[in-house]
Amino acid sequence: MRRKLFLFIVFLACAQSLASARLLPAGPLFDRFRAGVEWGYTQCFFRSRDYNFYSEEGYRIYEQDRGFHWSANAQVLARVSYALGDRSLMTLLGGYMGMGENNRLFPVQLRYSYFPKTFLEDGLFAFAQGGVAWHTHAAAGQPATLGAAGGGYRLHLSEDCNLDLLIGFKYLRDHPAIPNPEGPGNVPAHNIRKNVAGYCALDISLALSF
Repeated sequence: MRRKLFLFIVFLACAQSLASARLLPAGPLFDRFRAGVEWGYTQCFFRSRDYNFYSEEGYRIYEQDRGFHWSANAQVLARVSYALGDRSLMTLLGGYMGMGENNRLFPVQLRYSYFPKTFLEDGLFAFAQGGVAWHTHAAAGQPATLGAAGGGYRLHLSEDCNLDLLIGFKYLRDHPAIPNPEGPGNVPAHNIRKNVAGYCALDISLALSF
C-alpha cells in the first residue's frame, strides 16, 4: 500500500512540475503529437492456468486451475499520442506493470481512443488497446500478450494539457515458467508442452498528456 501511495505522489509531483510545459517541440510536424505519463491500479479477480509438461523421470504431468484470484498491482506508463482526427487518438504506451502475484512485466501497447465530442474538450471517451509484455526476468517465462477495453473522462486543463481518468477491463495471456514439482528451480523449457496462464483484471488509471 505504501508503494502504491508513493507512486501516486510521484505522479502528482510530475504532473504539477510539467503542467505548464510541452514535452514535444512545437511546429507543424509535432502538432498532432502529444506525450504524457499514466499511473494505474490493477485489481486482478480471475486466473486460469493450464500446464502440460514432462517430469524429470519422463512421465507427463497435467495441471489445471481456474477460479477467482484476488491480487492488486500498479502500473506506470509513458505515452505518445497521435491525433488521427478531431475525435480519435492512437497512443503508444510502454512502461512497467504487475499482474497477479510476483508477476512483473514490461508492456508495449497500442491504444485507440474515440471521443464523441473532440479530444480537445471535456467529455467521455472509449478506448481499446492491445500489445505484448516481457517479464522483468528472462527466466520468468516467454512474452505475454494483453488487451484491454473501457472508457474514461477527459478534463481539458489548458491548450496543451489534459487529464484523463480511465476505467477498463484487462486480460493477460501469459506463458510463465513452471516451478519444478520435484525439486528446486523451474521445469526445463524442453520438457514443457503447454504453459498458459490467463488473468482478468479491472484497471483504474490517471493519465496526463501535453
